[in-house]
Amino acid sequence: MVEKFARGRSSEAFKLEDGKVLKLFFEDYPEEYAKKEYHNTKIAYETGCTKMKVYEMTKQDNRNGIVMDYINGISQNDMPTKNPLYIFKGGKDLARCHYLVHNKKSHDLVDVRDMVCSMLDEETLNVLTDEEKQKAKTYVMSLPEDDTIIHLDFHTGNVLVDDKGECTVIDWMTAARGNRAVEVAMMEFLFSEAELFPGSSKLQLAFYSGVRGMIGKQYFKLYQKLMPIKAEEIDKYRLLALIIRRSWGIEFEKENLTNKIKNLIKKYC
Repeated sequence: MVEKFARGRSSEAFKLEDGKVLKLFFEDYPEEYAKKEYHNTKIAYETGCTKMKVYEMTKQDNRNGIVMDYINGISQNDMPTKNPLYIFKGGKDLARCHYLVHNKKSHDLVDVRDMVCSMLDEETLNVLTDEEKQKAKTYVMSLPEDDTIIHLDFHTGNVLVDDKGECTVIDWMTAARGNRAVEVAMMEFLFSEAELFPGSSKLQLAFYSGVRGMIGKQYFKLYQKLMPIKAEEIDKYRLLALIIRRSWGIEFEKENLTNKIKNLIKKYC
């Protein structure tokens, strides 16, 4: 094993001698989450959603790990530092990646409806009353089953771009199966109201917001051309998307998401 080449919120990445990568989770990271990421990434590779093949789970120094292919590329977030003009095509690349994912099916991923109902029982969602939770669960389970693969943490930080300009979607821990409208609704929130980069100055945030808006317009224009979806369909699944986002407990977004969820429960439930 050589020195680590990347560090994230939950893991470190090491390049192995055979060209593969060991993603080693921190000791306090739940084993069930590591197993879920392995399982989901395996499905994503086998169905053609990603070029990143996973090989095995391992354990080192009481830390769970996953051995996978090394993808020689940088995230879309970092591409403008390499090529400033990339901001004029980043959203299009993102849409093409999403089109690829949303054309794949699997019954072996968790049903997003079950995922949302489980989240409603978590402490993070105790901002809702028991009555609101029950109404939301009833509505969620009334929606039809769907086997479309959805990533659910799909953004420019989870798409790697190599020297040839080819993209690879990574970080599949949150993946599920369900109507793609859930994820399109999530993207609408991401490109308009999601937290940007914590700790940035007002000037930086204004710049990032402008870039985000431009990339979002590129994304939605091409996605709708490749895979049209009606606004009414997206609205039907918006509640699920916002519950998932709220369950992540992002401080900046908590109040806004809670209010939106309560209003959607009133409207649809």
